[in-house]
Amino acid sequence: MSTNKNQSLMWEVRCEPGKAAAVEEWVRAIIVPPLWEDEEVASYNAYSSVGQDGERVVVVIDYLSAAPATLSAEPPQHLIARPPHAWVFQRLDV
Repeated sequence: MSTNKNQSLMWEVRCEPGKAAAVEEWVRAIIVPPLWEDEEVASYNAYSSVGQDGERVVVVIDYLSAAPATLSAEPPQHLIARPPHAWVFQRLDV
């Protein structure tokens, strides 16, 4: 974990065909509730998209301090086409 402040974590998963809605429900049930309790979370948003290379669900979490390297939970294997990827970004003043 980095010691930088004001970081954002972007977590992205590519879903098995037709499974994005199930992954969205999993995010609502497993990922979101702990964010309500975390005093270091400034905000979060979830997105879904459908593109040429499949369906994706993305969660972006803004932290007041250092962001974790990834989220600790992974969706059920039968819902995802590959393991989730995560990136930590430093927020810029623009």
